[in-house]
Amino acid sequence: MSQKNVPPPSIKLTSFACPICGAHSNQTWFNTFLDELPRGSPTPNIKNEMEIIDMEINLSTSGDKASREIIGNIIDNFRQMLNEEPFVRSTKDHLYNPINLENIFVSWCYTCKRPSIWLHDKLLYPGTFNAPPPNSDLSDSIKRDYEEARKILNTSPRSSCALLRLSIEKLLIELSIKGKDINEQIKNLVDKGLPAQIQQALDTLRVIGNHAVHPGTLDLRDDKETATKLFNLVNFVASELITRPREVASLYEMIPEKTRNAIQDRDKKIN
Repeated sequence: MSQKNVPPPSIKLTSFACPICGAHSNQTWFNTFLDELPRGSPTPNIKNEMEIIDMEINLSTSGDKASREIIGNIIDNFRQMLNEEPFVRSTKDHLYNPINLENIFVSWCYTCKRPSIWLHDKLLYPGTFNAPPPNSDLSDSIKRDYEEARKILNTSPRSSCALLRLSIEKLLIELSIKGKDINEQIKNLVDKGLPAQIQQALDTLRVIGNHAVHPGTLDLRDDKETATKLFNLVNFVASELITRPREVASLYEMIPEKTRNAIQDRDKKIN
């Protein structure tokens, strides 16, 4: 099956693109149960970074191999907790009377052996639904909006689309593109020779992002697939309007100044 035909994560499937590792993999589904913390431990036992480092130091002085393996597994669990990652911990305890945690489900990936957590039919963890990270050349302000869009993609694709539209608005402002709104800014870029692909990407982000917050013909409430594709469009626009020009300018600066001056004189004569 080609990558483009791999089904996205879904509560109705047993095989899909893992939201953690991205592999098209079989998924095992689990119900969840509540296990009350033992008396004497009224709150979850979550370690901080320094406590985990101390445990790692002490691990080297532990006795037999079996003890070191047990402590090492405990340290791994604490690190996963510190990283805000769910994990599967094997136990020999048998729960005779488990308390069901209803409407919370876990899918366990056969490939990466890691769990994803679902509320009803919505993916809670990981929160990014395989949306790509932002282009590194985007400003910190735009990256924050982009990352917020990634975090809420699963719970609100519509809000995610609106934030991506906001990211593009900010980008055009930062690039000092003139115009009273994003539509006029795109027009001004087209007048200056903007390639059709970039124009189409910008208008797609503009229109779909606008429909996300205003009544229209597009219903994006549960359309994770469309929202996910918009992340790629933002990065494509950033690459074409920021990254590539910077790369070209950087290489151009390597040309000796005398030669660059001659090129400028040549272009003046042409004009």
